[in-house]
Amino acid sequence: MYPLLLNTYTASGECVRPATDRKAVLKTPECFLLSGRDMGESVVKNGEFAGLGLNEVFTRLKIKFQKTGDSFPVTVKLLNTENRLPVKVYPDDEYAVLHGERAGKVSLLYIADCDGGAEVVYGLSRNVSPEELQNRVQNATLAAVCNFVNVQKGDVFFIPPGVVFSVGGGIVALEISTNSDAEYIISDYGKTSASSRPPQINRALEVMKNRKINIRYGNVGDITLYPFGTIRELGFCELFRSELITMDGNIGFYEDENIISVILTSGEVDMSYPSGTMHLKAGDSVIIPYGVRARLSGKAEVVYTKF
Repeated sequence: MYPLLLNTYTASGECVRPATDRKAVLKTPECFLLSGRDMGESVVKNGEFAGLGLNEVFTRLKIKFQKTGDSFPVTVKLLNTENRLPVKVYPDDEYAVLHGERAGKVSLLYIADCDGGAEVVYGLSRNVSPEELQNRVQNATLAAVCNFVNVQKGDVFFIPPGVVFSVGGGIVALEISTNSDAEYIISDYGKTSASSRPPQINRALEVMKNRKINIRYGNVGDITLYPFGTIRELGFCELFRSELITMDGNIGFYEDENIISVILTSGEVDMSYPSGTMHLKAGDSVIIPYGVRARLSGKAEVVYTKF
């Protein structure tokens, strides 16, 4: 077995080269860096499994995921926004399953780059009553009680079920999430059709938290110093744990139980492993199956997620 270099796809199936900075000439608004979904499933581009989707590769290798069995647990998207994205909220597992989804959703948003003045909506700015929340959602005045946060490169936001959020324009971000489509749009700035908006609003109101959340965000996460650089904790949930590695040197990877996702957000490195080596640049996404030893050499920022 060996590290799997992945092609990157849009939801429509177009293979693209992702841009991880705002200065790039060609910007893809949204693409999948890691996915086991039917729409946007990652395809291996190197070695004996080249051309195969991740699900087929893991089936052939008889690899099970620790907590989800055959179901691929994690999705990583790259967002590169020119305009604001819809205001959304996630349901928890219980609510999602009750309403026809396979699971609820949790995500982690890491700001890889951004324009000056870019912002996100992260929760409410104050506690509100259920009645006020309902009135504001139905009357399109929710923004008055939303927590608008000016973002900087390197900021991180953990988004659990029930927390209203939206990504503004001028942002490049990695969205690391549990593998679920369960999310409800509250507002799409007039783009949502009349037929699809009411049921999403009704469900959003049933899962939205009406209290100001007490979760640290922004330039947070414990940082540990190593000879090669630093490792910063970004966030975790039951299905994944993510860290940011800022390196100028060498670092080795090995997990005997967890699968590792390695995504470069800047720089270049060489990845060596028992059967070969490959050169990686910003935007590249690699899966390291458990039991495989790999080493990175170079200067880069790497988002490392194990699941």
